[in-house]
Amino acid sequence: MKRMLITGASGMLGACLVKLWSNKYNIFATSRSSFSGNTAKNYKIFDLKSENYGKLIEWAHPEIIIHCAAITNVDYCEENPKKAMIINGESVRKLIDSAPNAKLIFISTDAVFPCQTHLTNENFPTGPENNYGRSKEYGESFIKNSLKNSCIVRTTIVGKNINTYKQGFVEWIINSIKRGNHITLFNDVFFTPISIWHLADELEWIINNDVPKILHVSGSEITTKYEFAYRLCKKMGLDTLLTKSGNIGDVKFKAKRAKD
Repeated sequence: MKRMLITGASGMLGACLVKLWSNKYNIFATSRSSFSGNTAKNYKIFDLKSENYGKLIEWAHPEIIIHCAAITNVDYCEENPKKAMIINGESVRKLIDSAPNAKLIFISTDAVFPCQTHLTNENFPTGPENNYGRSKEYGESFIKNSLKNSCIVRTTIVGKNINTYKQGFVEWIINSIKRGNHITLFNDVFFTPISIWHLADELEWIINNDVPKILHVSGSEITTKYEFAYRLCKKMGLDTLLTKSGNIGDVKFKAKRAKD
């Protein structure tokens, strides 16, 4: 079996990949802390900000690296730009330098584009307008300038966390409605979400094929955050009357956010 290093194994995507691929690959997984639901046989706590990447690669000897680890809280990145640049950006360079022969797949985001863009393709020029997007763009730059067999995967995932201490968008919707709470979601923010399980299938194809340096991997339809929540509740038999429609302009965030 091929040796694979998965960073961010406590996150929604990382934990999913570890669980799904444990019988297909010899997986070595890292996260910044231990967590419930960890299914990795080879697991190491690793701080992307300060620890020795060379020793990490000596431990895993990976042929493939799936770099899921990131600070994804957009407002936190806005308040902590230096840390965001180190974790979301500089870590890519360190992995490339420490494992020059490994195929590196970097999980990135549509936040690298200007906020007013619509349905961009892989060749569209980046122009992030918040620190989260800038930090991911910085990480992408190392792969773009690298000669190695690596790939940037820009995506927007949805799904449920295996790590019970984390709550994502889907869990927040379900848990709020089950508690009888009204929730307001934006009807003017559009996205093309893909489930973590479907993304896993696409990533496996990328692993086993020669691909361009940049790929956009998304779901098949465009929806608003409100419509997504409404349809999710309807499918699960939850009270759709508790979902309310709102506008992103009515909420003051620390970081600028795209509507598309």
